[in-house]
Amino acid sequence: MSQKRKRTPEPPPDASGELYISEAIEDRTSKFIGYFSPTLHPKDLQQHATFKSASHKILAWRKEGKQRSLTGSVAQYDTGHDDDGEKFGGKTVEKVLVSMKVTGACVVARWYGGVMLGPVRFQHMEECAKGAVLRWLEHEAEERRAKRQKAEDAVEQGKLARSLGERDRSIEVLRALAVEKETKVKDVLVAGMADLDEEDKPADVADKVTQESSPLASSAASPKKPAIDYSSMPVDRLRALDKARDATLSFLLKRISKVEADLAALGEPGKPP
Repeated sequence: MSQKRKRTPEPPPDASGELYISEAIEDRTSKFIGYFSPTLHPKDLQQHATFKSASHKILAWRKEGKQRSLTGSVAQYDTGHDDDGEKFGGKTVEKVLVSMKVTGACVVARWYGGVMLGPVRFQHMEECAKGAVLRWLEHEAEERRAKRQKAEDAVEQGKLARSLGERDRSIEVLRALAVEKETKVKDVLVAGMADLDEEDKPADVADKVTQESSPLASSAASPKKPAIDYSSMPVDRLRALDKARDATLSFLLKRISKVEADLAALGEPGKPP
């Protein structure tokens, strides 16, 4: 006869951070849930209010012993269990802690519904104990990942803050150079127009040349902006600004190249065309 067994949705971790909870396994009229804590005393965990109504609270623990090796590492671990009416159940849970090499306490709570399950109940206990421990291991891995990412972001933030300061200064220099060369183009054009006969030179030529000057020229009169403090900005914002500065530098370099080409075509004063 096939066994009726289903899993209920995985519950969220305990808000206090003390409990890590497995999926529930339901088999016929019994339900099993594993609870692992790396911090709670084993007996405190066994008496936890979360599973007070359970028929059996099968407990096991594994903690560091006092004996140390010459290198200072743990030489042995103290383990133990409490079947709480489920003979051999505590040993089953204890083996999970030993095989997964974790320290802490684990309870597999069973709500007995009146139907005996036989040996398969030990499989349920083992799976629930593993599930609870895995929840904790996943949490620890995420914590380590978050700390590592925070450290990496701090390093990147410092680099980007310094780089953006340097880029801002480069942009100021290039913008000034662009304005200077734009002004030269205008001066060359105005000088060329002055050489025309009066009848061939429209009255508004000088004005038109001034109007057609690069918009960069208008920025020459703008007051110098104070230096931006990038050190307090989040790294995502700095990354976006870094891309924007790339675009600005590229635009300025292209603009300068175009103006230099225009100057070469017009022939700078004092140079042969």
